[in-house]
Amino acid sequence: MIVTKTYVQEGYEPPKDSYLPKELYQKVLRVWPKPCVDAVLYYRTGDATYMVLGKRKIQPIMDWWIFGGKVFSTDESLQAAMCRKLKEEIGLDVAIERIPKPFRQHMYKWADDGSVCIADTFLVEITHQEYLQMRDNLSKSLEYSGLAALPPSQIVAEESYHPAVRDCAVALL
Repeated sequence: MIVTKTYVQEGYEPPKDSYLPKELYQKVLRVWPKPCVDAVLYYRTGDATYMVLGKRKIQPIMDWWIFGGKVFSTDESLQAAMCRKLKEEIGLDVAIERIPKPFRQHMYKWADDGSVCIADTFLVEITHQEYLQMRDNLSKSLEYSGLAALPPSQIVAEESYHPAVRDCAVALL
């Protein structure tokens, strides 16, 4: 960040021959860890708590029950990235003040090319009305094929969920 600002402020541009060859640069990008944000959403109604999970139907993490994606900018905080991803992926407009600090960090294989993602998982409370809005939005989604609102105890008991999702469920019990 500081180096970039210095380049811009001073008008410096590295010589064209100092860049990596395109093929090598693309290979580096494929294996470089990607910063990501994941959301485990929940809402409360009466005495009951429900975790809201969306099943992805496209790569890179097809069949996972989680919302999220890549952080694109070093100028974007993790909370801002989480707000952006919730808006882009499920049409939910959540104010940054409602996004807590990351609950957990984990790493997972991003794609079959060997690249990995380092994800910060957020446990975000939404309203029942927002859940209904999400449900409507996801019916038109290109990225998600399913939506589930499940009690945390059911998620804890089911080992097929990602450990980050199960850890969030334990925290809600």
